[in-house]
Amino acid sequence: MDFVCDFLLHPYDSSTFCDQFIRRWKDEGDRGELQPDDNKTSEALSSIFCLADLFNPDNNREQYELDEQGLLREIKKLLLKEP
Repeated sequence: MDFVCDFLLHPYDSSTFCDQFIRRWKDEGDRGELQPDDNKTSEALSSIFCLADLFNPDNNREQYELDEQGLLREIKKLLLKEP
């Protein structure tokens, strides 16, 4: 989760963030490291994975896909959601 918080505090290239997040998610899953998270953290990370998958930096994105501002907005909204 620190990786996500760092991105929100100091945004950099969203394509790089999404690529790294998805790669980390898959690597941790392959190593069996996703299970130790509490339910709230696990749910948030799973949702962020979905948001990263919906990110498309191209101008010809589908309506359901997220641009850079949409990605940041949705991640912030997700993390600020009441328990």
